[in-house]
Amino acid sequence: MTRYSYAQLEQLWINAGGARSLAPVAAAIAEAESGGDSAALNETDNNGTQTSVGLWQVSNGTHSYPQSWRTPAGNAAEAVAKYKGAGGWSPWGTYDSGAYKAFLNGATTPDPNVPSDGGTAATLTGASGDPTLGGTCVGTTFPHTSWCLKKTAARHAAGIALMVAGGLVALPGVLVLVAFSFKASGAQRAVRQVAGVLPAPAGRAAEAAVRRAPAARVPSAQPPRPAPRPGPSDLERARERAVTEPVGDRRAIAERRAARR
Repeated sequence: MTRYSYAQLEQLWINAGGARSLAPVAAAIAEAESGGDSAALNETDNNGTQTSVGLWQVSNGTHSYPQSWRTPAGNAAEAVAKYKGAGGWSPWGTYDSGAYKAFLNGATTPDPNVPSDGGTAATLTGASGDPTLGGTCVGTTFPHTSWCLKKTAARHAAGIALMVAGGLVALPGVLVLVAFSFKASGAQRAVRQVAGVLPAPAGRAAEAAVRRAPAARVPSAQPPRPAPRPGPSDLERARERAVTEPVGDRRAIAERRAARR
């Protein structure tokens, strides 16, 4: 895309046979119509009934036009012819509305070195770092402006859109994991609240996961029972009776056992 300065637009008008005295107004109209962009193209001009082309946005009332209008010199020549044919500036709406006055500068000297083919005029290179300046346009420029969507900016927008879409796809899976982990706790309510603000498909998936999550099992707080102690042997029981029984009883028992023998 080639952008022409005010002084270069004046010289283009003069080179095409336009009066030098009219060059300031002609350059101001070109600035208002196209922003000085030689590639400006408005395919929906006049409520979509015609296509306006180039620096001076010239048109024949249809969507067809000669390719010479796409060149700066050819566009300037058609602008001069339209001015002469109308006997004034009436073919340009920016003149009738007064929009051209914002660009009008009668003190500028026409640039005699302006190229007629647009080969070496000031070119937008994006040196300012603005990603919307450098690169090739996607489609056409916006009506009556020199701005268009560049491929670099389009790629940036597509990358951001893919990142956002990937996040929305992954979010329901994260909520499913949270739902299974916190089914029996107060966090379940928080998950339901988050699911309520998600887009409809993701929110429904998260809510369904919360409902399907099994309840957590809470372990018993009772301590384990101690193992039963083994019972005393016969020998231990005999010793215990020998200690606790009176001496007289032990003697009587011994006598009875001797009599039985």
